[in-house]
Amino acid sequence: MARTILVVEDDDAARRGLLALLDDAGYRTLEAATLRKGRELLARENPDLVIVDVRLGGDNGLQLVAMAPRPVPAIVTTGFRDASLEADARLFGADFLVKPITPSVLLKLIEQKLAAASEQQAGSSRRWPRRHVSTAVDARMGDSPARILDVGYGGVRLEIEARGGMALPTSFRLTLGNVSVGANVVWNRQEGETWQCGAAITEEYQPVWRDVVDAIA
Repeated sequence: MARTILVVEDDDAARRGLLALLDDAGYRTLEAATLRKGRELLARENPDLVIVDVRLGGDNGLQLVAMAPRPVPAIVTTGFRDASLEADARLFGADFLVKPITPSVLLKLIEQKLAAASEQQAGSSRRWPRRHVSTAVDARMGDSPARILDVGYGGVRLEIEARGGMALPTSFRLTLGNVSVGANVVWNRQEGETWQCGAAITEEYQPVWRDVVDAIA
């Protein structure tokens, strides 16, 4: 059975090109031009791999990877080289390619990721397990009070009160008790009087963050 790849890209020409390449290579393809549609297809169709552009209108494509309902191999694409963005993608287990993308490079990477996913599934392990926090966990995002909603070894989802005119930083210190770690915002959205955001813990703080995750979830 052909493996299924979901392509989430808001540029029509780029999306059609990727779909044609993948179809010719024997893959079954799904397509979305928005983050919302990508989420729907990811949840409903259970693809084997996702290719997603970082910039989807006003949304960050990394959100699709960070908040996926299950672990899924992913390749993040962008037209601009950004070391910080690449680091965030890799924290969530995604590979990072800068456009224009060489077809042979993309197809080889897809093969490698699908093979690695099969081996990982056989071992029944998850690279960045997400865990729901059963009780309220208070923290601080910089100087602002925040509540942890769920966690994983690679990152955290937070809720912060949307005080008048506040803007979320792109990076911050996350403090829980006497533990303080560095984090980078991957996505954010405002819901009424609160912000929700997903953040990737920076690599140097991964060991201590794993201990935090095991303690609170």
